[in-house]
Amino acid sequence: MSHLWLRDAEQKRVAHSICAASYDLRALLLPEGSGSSAGPLESGLAARMVSFRVGNAERWAVVAGLDSQTRVNGIPLSAIGMRVLADRDELSLTDVGSAYYSAEDLAEVVAFAGADRVILCGRCRQKVEPGSPAVKCPGCGTWYHEHSELRCFTYHPTCAFCPQSTALDAGFSWVPED
Repeated sequence: MSHLWLRDAEQKRVAHSICAASYDLRALLLPEGSGSSAGPLESGLAARMVSFRVGNAERWAVVAGLDSQTRVNGIPLSAIGMRVLADRDELSLTDVGSAYYSAEDLAEVVAFAGADRVILCGRCRQKVEPGSPAVKCPGCGTWYHEHSELRCFTYHPTCAFCPQSTALDAGFSWVPED
């Protein structure tokens, strides 16, 4: 799940999951406890983050009015008004704040939802059954069994197909620097 690295009350960057269909970017970037309001804006100043799907992948874009003073990686959006976000993009609004977008997922055990084809475990090569506890590697997307009888994901320190750590409590591999 995608997330934004926002500043908390102590000005430290904290990851916040983004799961709604869209967000008012100004409201997201206002520092917590600032006392400022993200009330209505004049025409042309609004900026929103919106999600869309490409196949099974969720993607995010920033759509901004021509006068919104929205920047992605320091480049103003005033010319085109839209940008599809990539992992580690910095979003900023002049005089409001900034955040970093991240598409990085954390490894977690979930009930495998199934697929339109047979999915074989990346380690043991047995079928991953719908509803069984499994982990999708955040690095390459390979599915693994992960339950008391088959600990395929955590069996080795790294994924069988990429250098992703298999520790379920590994945390994020990238945190923005201050």
